[in-house]
Amino acid sequence: MKLMNMRTFLKTKFKQILKSTAVIRCLAFLIFVYSKFVGITCKWRFEGLDKTLEATKDKNAIWISWHSRATMMPFFWNKYVKRRMSALVSPHQDGQIIANFLKWFGITPINGSTNENPRQSALSLMRDLVDGADLFISPDGPRGPRMRMKKSPIYFAKKTGKPIVFVSFSDSNALIIEKAWDKMMVALPFGKGFFVFSEPIYVPNDANDEELEKYRQKLEDIANNLSIKCDEAVGRKAIMPADINDYKRKK
Repeated sequence: MKLMNMRTFLKTKFKQILKSTAVIRCLAFLIFVYSKFVGITCKWRFEGLDKTLEATKDKNAIWISWHSRATMMPFFWNKYVKRRMSALVSPHQDGQIIANFLKWFGITPINGSTNENPRQSALSLMRDLVDGADLFISPDGPRGPRMRMKKSPIYFAKKTGKPIVFVSFSDSNALIIEKAWDKMMVALPFGKGFFVFSEPIYVPNDANDEELEKYRQKLEDIANNLSIKCDEAVGRKAIMPADINDYKRKK
């Protein structure tokens, strides 16, 4: 077998192995263990947590975080909030690893995205919200642009009357994957971490499209300011939002 054919064969076999249910579950468990280890060994500070939990203690909410900062959210939720939560995940292979990872933390994954089967996933999310579960969404996922707010959480808030809470974190030891579209932040053990929370934001049920855009922009500004604040609090160079025009040129 020629070298190129061998490489193609091995690459195909490797992809097949990664699609195995057993392998997906194993990878998800390893990520879960790693996340717990990081969460336990880091020294965390919180700003706005008590106030936010008090404001939402009698009502569920729509919790959002940028895609690059979502890695420690399951640990935070499982340890400090301990309420029923559903989260939107991609139906693709990486999404299924995340879905199994979330299950280890007691979070219910809902398959779907803004690109694939959006109607069905939206109905599932709305049903869980109405039924009393908190909801988690990464509003710049699954493909970006980085740190730019999509309207989906605004619509959910309008339809259900539930508040939106933005959460961000940073870690002094974190590894930033620069080549990733979102500049993924991978927290490392024994660092100093900082979580910050916005106040609950309500969207009127009679808001028109122009008003919804104002809420979207307001929420994006709050989210980016809080994320920059997190980075500065742990002594990191702040990760900035993607340039919209540059993003469009690359698509």
